Amino acid sequence: MEERLLNLLQKVRDDSDESARTELNELLRKHPEARTIMSRSLVDEQALVSHLRDESIVSILDAEGQVVKSQPLARPTWRLLAWPQQIAAALVAGAMVGLLGVGVVWAVKSPQSQARAIRVANGDFETLSGPIELGFPSHFGTWGGNPAEVIEEADGNRRLRLLKTGNVNGESNDFASNCSVFQLVDLSSLRQQWETTDPETQVTLNLSARFRREFAPTDAELPKLAGSCRIYLFNLKPEAIAQEWPRVIREHGVGFGKKEIKLSPEAEPATITASCLLESDATVALIVVAASTKSRAAPVELGGFLVDDIQLTAILRPNLPVHFLK
Repeated sequence: MEERLLNLLQKVRDDSDESARTELNELLRKHPEARTIMSRSLVDEQALVSHLRDESIVSILDAEGQVVKSQPLARPTWRLLAWPQQIAAALVAGAMVGLLGVGVVWAVKSPQSQARAIRVANGDFETLSGPIELGFPSHFGTWGGNPAEVIEEADGNRRLRLLKTGNVNGESNDFASNCSVFQLVDLSSLRQQWETTDPETQVTLNLSARFRREFAPTDAELPKLAGSCRIYLFNLKPEAIAQEWPRVIREHGVGFGKKEIKLSPEAEPATITASCLLESDATVALIVVAASTKSRAAPVELGGFLVDDIQLTAILRPNLPVHFLK
């Protein structure tokens, strides 16, 4: 489907092909998979629709983030949105008219954004098996955190199972509501390639992960259980971040993004994306996937929350001139 979508978009942009425009419109309206592919694959300014449709963009406007429900809302969505989300929704509507409406001409030779995948070690968990190392990681490229394990399912895929909430530093008298798994990612090569120290350079980091929830014996006790992606940015050595966690967030954090989803057992798997702007002095990204009970209590057994397909992407956006066309 991805190749078909890109071919259709090219025909719309370059040839003003009305049949291609109609087919592309239908695919985007009827198939969530098509919208997902577009949001991941298109990185020029004409992909604004896809990026704004992804709720991670809304999280940039609303630092607190919103919970994505796995069931449809009963009331009109527009009335439930706070003003930052209303702004994003309005931008989506305008962008959809620009991409799919008749009579609007896009400039072919526009400056283009660039996307670059940043390596997440074992982001698909296919080469891992068994328990994840307990405790906060102190060097790049390894997973560590609360009790969790990599399992192989009937379809042959391996996924991370989040097992138990608790304090990641092992302090038994300081309970935590999350079961979190962490990895430290080196951003130095990205900074060198894209000269991110230039104040005019705008780079967004997108952390995505696919969540699924199975039935578990503790489901009745966990009505508010939710999964989340988080990104923290620092200008510190990895070992310093590990030693000072979690107070390092308040004292030395230079960037943050979060996205959360609430899934019922056996609901359809869902991918969520957390976004944050890459600050010019950030040298390390701490990426986190977690399940939260929303209640600080003694360690709570989870068992039914699975995560896979963790990806980190950097998008360099050009400063674009604004033209109003009729």
